[in-house]
Amino acid sequence: MSSYETIAKSNGTTLKEHTEDSLRISNYLIAANKDLLENWCKLNKVDVDSIFKCIRSATTFHDFGKGTLKWQEEALKEESHLPPHAPYSGYFLFQNENDICALLACISHHSLLTESSFERIPYPDRFNEKYLSQLANEFNYKISFDVSWKNYFENLKKFKKDSQLPKFRNKWNNQIDSKFKAKYCLILSYLTTSDGIASKIEEENLLDKDRISNTLKKWFPSPQNIFNELNEVEGEKKLTEIQRNVLDELSKSSNIYELSKPLRIEAPCGEGKTLAALLAGKELLKQNIINKVIFTLPTQVTTNNMVQEFEEEYGIPREWIGVYHSEVMSFLVETNDEEQESDFSLSSQKFWNLIYSKPFNISTIDHLLLSLVNGFKFAPRAFGNILNSLIIIDELHYYDTHTVGMIKCLCETLRHLKIPHVIMSATIPNQIKEKFHEDYTKIQSSGKDNENNEKSPFAFEYHNRQIDHGEMLSKEFLDILDDSEELNIGIIVNTVPKSKKIFTELKQRFPERQILLYNSQFMRKDRPKKEKILRILGKNVFEDLDDEEIEFCSEYGFDPDDPFIFVGTQVAEISLNISFDLILSDLAPLDALIQRGGRLHRKMSFNNNKDCKCPQCKRLDGEYIYKFHIFDTGEFCYPYYTKEDDTEFMKEIIENTRNEISRKPKFTFKNSIEMMDRVYKNENLFSDFNANTSFWEAYKEDLIFGKRPVKNEEDGGQLRIRTRNIEGAVFDVLPQQFEYEYDYIQAEDFINRIYKDSKFSRKGNLNFEGINEITKHMVKISPRQYYKMNNGKDRHFEAYRLIKIVCAEYNFEKGLIDLEDQESIL
Repeated sequence: MSSYETIAKSNGTTLKEHTEDSLRISNYLIAANKDLLENWCKLNKVDVDSIFKCIRSATTFHDFGKGTLKWQEEALKEESHLPPHAPYSGYFLFQNENDICALLACISHHSLLTESSFERIPYPDRFNEKYLSQLANEFNYKISFDVSWKNYFENLKKFKKDSQLPKFRNKWNNQIDSKFKAKYCLILSYLTTSDGIASKIEEENLLDKDRISNTLKKWFPSPQNIFNELNEVEGEKKLTEIQRNVLDELSKSSNIYELSKPLRIEAPCGEGKTLAALLAGKELLKQNIINKVIFTLPTQVTTNNMVQEFEEEYGIPREWIGVYHSEVMSFLVETNDEEQESDFSLSSQKFWNLIYSKPFNISTIDHLLLSLVNGFKFAPRAFGNILNSLIIIDELHYYDTHTVGMIKCLCETLRHLKIPHVIMSATIPNQIKEKFHEDYTKIQSSGKDNENNEKSPFAFEYHNRQIDHGEMLSKEFLDILDDSEELNIGIIVNTVPKSKKIFTELKQRFPERQILLYNSQFMRKDRPKKEKILRILGKNVFEDLDDEEIEFCSEYGFDPDDPFIFVGTQVAEISLNISFDLILSDLAPLDALIQRGGRLHRKMSFNNNKDCKCPQCKRLDGEYIYKFHIFDTGEFCYPYYTKEDDTEFMKEIIENTRNEISRKPKFTFKNSIEMMDRVYKNENLFSDFNANTSFWEAYKEDLIFGKRPVKNEEDGGQLRIRTRNIEGAVFDVLPQQFEYEYDYIQAEDFINRIYKDSKFSRKGNLNFEGINEITKHMVKISPRQYYKMNNGKDRHFEAYRLIKIVCAEYNFEKGLIDLEDQESIL
């Protein structure tokens, strides 16, 4: 075999060409992040020259294993079955590099190192020895083919076995520990990025060096380039107290150790915590501490919404924003702008988002946690990118005690590796604060506005009656609505069935009023539309709308100039950026109520239109006080405290909340903190969480050669660790009848139509668009609801997977028709 015939890609790219391309990209990445890497190495006491050396040697040899005659023969076949190559590449690297982290990166650049690695890899057949020797020489390395392959693999297996022994392995301060994993993952992330982008450039036949250079700067900008783009992130906004305090704290930092210190931010809704965190990121970019921002949120809905906020509110380029959660492919398909050509296919975008490769990354907290263990195949690459990021954990109050405990473990790891991070929430009880106290810079809002007024945007009003009395809505509840015709009203209840019941009765009682229902039991395709309508209706109070916005609302029967009533569930607590004139709510845990209250006279200082002169107040006639009406729920408080609940803990939380609210306290940020501490005073708040069994055991096992993930995120698996306490399963179901392409269709006919459409299917197999077309018409319900509506029977249709069908009609206005159940799917 002649030397020029040794290829690295089936398209004919030679091994030399691919290696040169990979090194060129690697050199760019190192040069663009040189100061950052030096700072990271100082923080973690690692020799930076060894990092540069390891990245270069691993990149040089990563594909040498393709030089076997068997690999070359298979690569040229139309239907190839390529043998492994990465473990064979390590054979040549090991002769030139004694750093085990470089070797591990090289042999795992296509796979996840697990406890079963190297068990069934055969010795390679003959190599193109002359070609590989000449190529190694060109890169100033020497290789030999006389080293025993048996010894090489036995050494790898011995290292794997020894590394799993408890005496060599611990989360900190051992031979195999967090810093060992960090070094390995850092090298791996640079190697795999260089390899992947080199392959993309070769596939697209980009030959012009200037064009390649500009492309790399676009895809992987330096910290300074990102800083320059973020320089005007605050726009013309007058900074709030919390934003100024964040900048003041960072300005006091005199070295990289102080700059990397984590922040804990407490501020009420509407005070600009997101911008405060981005301003911290801006300063860390300027100082070459980070080259990425990772923003985590509790739900897929809030994650998707933040993408739009980053782009529209803060001017961050869309191509710099990555988003990931278990249904991200559907989000990418639905938001894909065909007129604006992307450099990456949707599947490629999903992959690069998965590993946090963009300058700005938005994901659920679950994906971040799974990146620290073998939660998915490419978790070590994501871990490598996390090392040079600012991690922002928002809405801490939203999580259950199990997830808060997992976040505590996560932050312990971040602190140990000197990864800067920000924890943010409006309401955090002391028991949770204590878990994020030591080593944190604490920044708490005074609760005052820029004119030093204590902010009190609304008043609590407690009602000891329930919203619904038997089959009827209470007179007290209806009287408030009767007296509020000209107001924008938010009604937030605790369960989906209750929201549907209220919506139905209000539509009958007030046929002329605009009423919008929104809960989690709407099709995925309809939820963004309902949120957009609500966003436009709220926006109209503060600024003029454009024709497209007015037309969009009109298409669904809404006039932005008329008052409206919103009826919804807990989805309103964190996903809606709107300011109501009046809110009526079910009793719920205090932190949930405070979040709901954050949608009432949002961001303002006074609870009346006499003292407040905001646009929302100017449109109200006479004297008006903004009130948050809270109605009791009786003996139980579904879904928080139920008849089936066998603990007294949540009963105590609800009772404590009732006691606080019934006193009709003045709402201020300071008062809300004191109220939270009185409500969450039970010392057993975290008694059921065991950090060792829940997180650290898996974390230590997966430092290297750990377990293999059983199920991926897209399949709904909890994977390697359980990130949340999930009560029961949820079914994705297709309604029996719904509107499709301006006509009603039966579920079975709909699926058959998708399979017959060449846009969605080829040779009987659905593509991404086809799967998305089906799943975006599905609704999430509980198994109990599913079997009740199907008279105890299981109804399904066999397609790309079994699709459950529920005997119900669906429409945009109400969702599933005649769904009567006391369970809530949030």
